[in-house]
Parts: sequence; C-alpha cells; structure tokens
Amino acid sequence: MSIAALRLTMPKQNLHISRDTTAMYRDVLVNQVLNVADFGSHFDKILANLHNLNRMPLNGDVRFNLTEALINQFLLFVHQVRAGDLVLTNRQRGELPDINREFAYAAKLLLRDAVPQSNEEMANFVYWALSALVEQLQDYSEQHRSQPGTLWAETHRLYQFAEARLLTDFQNNKPDNRDIESRYKQALLFQAAQPEHLNDDEQRLIEGYLRKWAFRGQLNRQESHDLNSHYFYIDLASTLGVQSSKDIQGSDNNESLRVLNPLPTIEQSRQHMQQLRNGTTADKIGFPKKSDNIDAFMALKKALVAWKQASSRRFERAPCSIEAHTALGLNAIYSYLRSPQAVPASLVLSQTINNSKTGACVKIKQLLQTDELLSVGDVVMHYQNSETRGRLGLIRWLKRTGESIVFGLEFIIGNLEPVTVRVRDRVAEALLISTSDNDSLITHKGYCASNTSVRLKSSREGISIDARAQSLMQRGQHVDQIRLKRNQAV
Repeated sequence: MSIAALRLTMPKQNLHISRDTTAMYRDVLVNQVLNVADFGSHFDKILANLHNLNRMPLNGDVRFNLTEALINQFLLFVHQVRAGDLVLTNRQRGELPDINREFAYAAKLLLRDAVPQSNEEMANFVYWALSALVEQLQDYSEQHRSQPGTLWAETHRLYQFAEARLLTDFQNNKPDNRDIESRYKQALLFQAAQPEHLNDDEQRLIEGYLRKWAFRGQLNRQESHDLNSHYFYIDLASTLGVQSSKDIQGSDNNESLRVLNPLPTIEQSRQHMQQLRNGTTADKIGFPKKSDNIDAFMALKKALVAWKQASSRRFERAPCSIEAHTALGLNAIYSYLRSPQAVPASLVLSQTINNSKTGACVKIKQLLQTDELLSVGDVVMHYQNSETRGRLGLIRWLKRTGESIVFGLEFIIGNLEPVTVRVRDRVAEALLISTSDNDSLITHKGYCASNTSVRLKSSREGISIDARAQSLMQRGQHVDQIRLKRNQAV
C-alpha cells in the first residue's frame, strides 16, 4: 500500500506562502511553543496559524521544520487535557475538536510531503497521524456522539500501511515512546468499552488506564473462518471500529480481517480491581493522577462487562412515541416528589421513543441548561403524560444525535420517598428507595461512605430513622446509590 492509497482526507491548499509568512509561522509555531505550558497560553494563535499553514503548499522539509516539534508538544498537551492535569477554559474546551482536526491535517500532510530518513522516522510519521486521528475519535466519544466512519476508515488504513511495512512495533516513537500497535489497540479497546455507557469521569479514567495497559490486548490476523464469541474483530477495509463475532459474520475478506483478544486485558483489570479493593492508590496502577479509587473501580467494572460482551438486556423493547416530562437531577426530583404541583417549570419536555418491562428510551431536545444534569449513572424522574405517576430511572447510556439527547433508562423498583439525611454534621436532600428485601439511598456523589451512621428524616411522615450505610451499589457523575441497613425508628 502506497501513501497515495491511504486516501487520507486533506484540506484544500489554496493559500499563498511567502518568505515573510514562513518567518511569521516559524516564530509562532516553533519559537513560541517550546513546551506544553506554552500551548495553553498560545492556544488561539496556534489554532489560527496552523489552520492557515495546513492550507498552504509546502515542500516536505519546510513542513517538517515548521510542525515536527509542534506535533510532539500537541500530543503531550492533549494527553494532559484528557487526564485532567490541564484544565481548559470553556472556550478552549469548545475549540479542542478544531485544534485536534488541524493537528490531524498537519500530521497527515507531513506523512504525505516529508521524506523520512529511516524506517524509525517513517514509523514516527505514521504514529503522529494515527494518534491525531484517534484524538478526533475521542472528541466524538466525549460528546457522546457516534464516531464517524471516515475517521475509522483512515485509522484502519494507516495501521494497515504500518503493518505492511513492519512499523507497528517500533517502541521509541516521539513524544511518549509508544508503538503504533499499542496506540491502535487503545482506540479499539476504548470503543469496545462502550463509551456511551460511561460518564465523563469514567471515560477519562478508562482512556488513561488503556494508555498504559492497552498493549496487553492481543491483535492478530484472522487465520481461520472460525470466530470466537469472546473476541472482537476489525475489518480494516470497513468504516467501523471493533465488531463482535455476530456483527462480522458477513465479512468474506479474511485478508483485511484482524482479531483482538481482550482476555489478557480483562485478567489484568480483574487483578487491578482487587488491588483497588485492598487500598492500592489508582494512580499506582495506571490511572490518571489523583484518581479516586472508588471511581476507578466502578469504571473498570463497567469496562469489564463490555469487554466480556455480556449483555444485561432481558426484555425486548417496543417502539412508541409518548409525550412526557422529565425531572433532571437529584434536587429537581426531590422538589418534585415533595410538591408535584409546585415545580412544573423544573420539568423538561421529553418523549418516550421505546419501552420495555424494566426501562425506556427517552429523547430530549438539547438544551444547554440541561446538559450538566444528564449523565450516565445519574437518576431522572420520568413522567409520561398518559400516566398518573412518574417513575425513577437510572441512566444506563446516553447519545447525542443532531440537536437531541437520547438516553436509556433502567427503572428503579421500590417505594420512593424524599428524605433529608444527616451524616455527622452535614444535612442534605436524598431519595430513600424501599423494597421488601432492602433499602437504598440516593445521595449526592461522595456524600455518604460505606459503614457510616446515617439519620434519615421522612419529608412525608416526619419520622426519623437511624441506619448504617453499607455497600455502594451505583455511582454516577453526580449521585451515588448506597445500600442501607436500618437500626431502629425513633
């Protein structure tokens, strides 16, 4: 496969370049960006100048001299942003996909125009381009949008190009001394973890974890016609990422088929979950710095379910179209339960688009003020206009499609009651869920730890209940669900 056969998407190069403009770009992109810290302070200038430079015809040596160091600093910069070590302004966060796109162009143009002096340098050119494409894929995951097939197709072709030239295992690619195969497996395993089922914190944790441990996965050619239901499959000629053995059944081209065995990654993750239980700090086993052990454990638990391809669906969904209202966030649900008629303005117009025995799929037109209240693992109160009572549900997955947000709810079974909770000297609103077998409490995230004494006061009955918090059942972006054991009524 030649570089031309990669069919990489490139910007139109219709801007004029002169000696003076070359000197200006050298000053901005080379002399002013000497380290990662310079990236944040010159973010706007880098984006504007790189955008223009990518649209100017340059010979390979000039392009290399202007962009080689910048691409290295960019990859270090974006890694620190993903890990949470660097915090962008809201405007910079909104422009991150734009700068990622321009760096993908820059890396692809360098691969096309520059003449590598060795196989090692060629491997680095491919590594930069593939890494920049993967960062673009990551942008879509962070927005809970479907990853474009065009990006996956280019990523696959780049990997196939490197594979054909025996470049995939070169270990010293700048700037982070990783190889092409590990970077590619990181993208595949992240998609296999089903990012639509992960909240923002969980995505960040799994992305950071795989950056260190993705190499454990085994990626090989598919040599036989027999498929393994425990493995993932990649068709390098397709526009899709990882696929299950069922999804790949129709592929007849074994030459382009690769198989990803996640079992070593699964076993490594299980060991790390046990270490987290035993008190090993999350950053010691590959998670980003200052990661919370409970957050890391719950994120790995979700990823393991996805990597094992274990479906939890038990009931079929029936399409429908039912107008509804939805209370978003613990505070809104608490207020609504206490006084349903007093807070209609806090309910968001929504639509049920399918139903099952234990859940529903809900669609909400995208509103900026609701975005921060909608996250995987959090709770909503869903009230269909045809029903007399609302139902509390846990958001299991979330996707953005166009201007709308679509999410899957799993209904929480039990008697629901708004309560105030006192833990030590702190008082907060919460939801008590009671069944014949047990009680659980939904609180703000991190409010109530396991084995903590809790006093509940019923908002309806006015009675107090002493209890002890037990195991954490669920953790979302903003709330926890924790099991309770009652002591006595006072």
